[in-house]
Amino acid sequence: MSAPEIRRISAVETRGLRHTVLRPNQSPNMVVYPGDEDVDTVHLGAYTSGRLVGVASLYREPPPDSLRTTTAWRLRGMAVDKTLQGSGFGAALLRACLEHALQQGGTQVWCNARATAMGFYRSLGFSQKGDPFELPGIGLHHFMWRTLESSR
Repeated sequence: MSAPEIRRISAVETRGLRHTVLRPNQSPNMVVYPGDEDVDTVHLGAYTSGRLVGVASLYREPPPDSLRTTTAWRLRGMAVDKTLQGSGFGAALLRACLEHALQQGGTQVWCNARATAMGFYRSLGFSQKGDPFELPGIGLHHFMWRTLESSR
């Protein structure tokens, strides 16, 4: 399978995969997230053969336990078509998100990762902090983060 094309998309374009993959048993309005339309927020899509197969959103948002910093970014709503998970689309999306945050002066990217996705995030340099927690209606999650370093 060839490398996916990663490009910016609108918040609205993320919602089909967010709903199908992340919250299939919830109302579609549950995938409309606070900050989706903020000027700093970026939504990325992974395409193969012209089809959107993965989405990820990045918000300029400090982690819950930190001082109000503008150099942290939150990864949220990351979803890859279930039939293509493990094919590199998620990794390509996440790398593009990390690069965007770094280009914007970001020093950290964090997320609330599903327990089932911890291995994926660890393989891309994320660390776990704190105890697992339950998000009602969604499942067990872990706070994960990664420090960004410029290669310059």
